[in-house]
Amino acid sequence: MRIIHAVYGPISHRQFELLHFFIRKTAHFTVYGILGCIAFLAWRKTLPASPRWAWGWAGLAMTVVFVAASLDEFHQTFVPSRTGTSRDVMLDLVGALFFQIVIALFLRGRRRERDSVIV
Repeated sequence: MRIIHAVYGPISHRQFELLHFFIRKTAHFTVYGILGCIAFLAWRKTLPASPRWAWGWAGLAMTVVFVAASLDEFHQTFVPSRTGTSRDVMLDLVGALFFQIVIALFLRGRRRERDSVIV
């Protein structure tokens, strides 16, 4: 609360709760999205295939995110100051899916760029 007051000045308790909620949910989306990227790259190195992007790698990355998010939320049910919810697991999966789409589009764009240079 002190940091928020230092950055934004005095805000109401309701405004603080809203900002706090937004920051937490954004962190869920982003951090598990990054985990999905790292898992994708790890599977890509571990199980090489000919294309630059493969459904298998993305599926395995999503599985890693699902297991990690589920275990994290399960763990939170035992911590008095935390709550574990399936909604957070879903948000984590949406973040991971978004990042998988970004990876696919990025690699697709690089492939088109490379193919146009060769021609």
